[in-house]
Amino acid sequence: MKWLPALAATALLLASPASALAQSGAAPRPLLKGDVSGTVAWVVTDRSDITDYNNWRSQAGFGLGAGWYWTDHHVTRVEGGGTTRETLYYPVPFIVGGNQTAYITTRRQLSTHRLGVVQLYQFRRNEWVHPFIGAGVDAVWERTATDEDPVYAFDPVTRQQRVTRPAVSYGERTTVAARGVLTGGVKAYVARKAFTVADLRVSLGRGGVADMQWRFGLGFDF
Repeated sequence: MKWLPALAATALLLASPASALAQSGAAPRPLLKGDVSGTVAWVVTDRSDITDYNNWRSQAGFGLGAGWYWTDHHVTRVEGGGTTRETLYYPVPFIVGGNQTAYITTRRQLSTHRLGVVQLYQFRRNEWVHPFIGAGVDAVWERTATDEDPVYAFDPVTRQQRVTRPAVSYGERTTVAARGVLTGGVKAYVARKAFTVADLRVSLGRGGVADMQWRFGLGFDF
């Protein structure tokens, strides 16, 4: 996991100013206490572990989050969300009769749910428009269901197609993984306590970038 040292350093950099201010007792009273928001997203996921063709696949996503302001610049957010279900079709080679190669048409349906914590640094002090960056970690639950079509082969004796392998259904399976998160975006107010938010959220897995989310949402301060 080559991204872990960089992620840990980024999170420490984002969190350390808030901790230092809290310990010194010199932190100014934040203008805000917290916020809540909801987002919709376009999610692009690396599926190279499943198929070599067109392995970056897209689906819709959604999310809900709440943040707490330690200072006007340092925000800790807890976020939950998920994606719609997508279906991948891909062939799997299968040897018939020891010398014939057939291909199994495979369908795999995938969807994810996640819960994460990110530490954000918000530039400027409660400006109408301000950018932010952040780092954190997600727990990701991925649900998959795989079905394989029957395999047909040509029988030279009867000179007809025959089923050499029936259809197979593997049912649903859920896996859980931890992923690092890097994010950056812009928060813009449309009213005194109502805002819009747009950001790019990148999840990092063992092989590098696992998925990217372009998100847009609405929220309220409290």
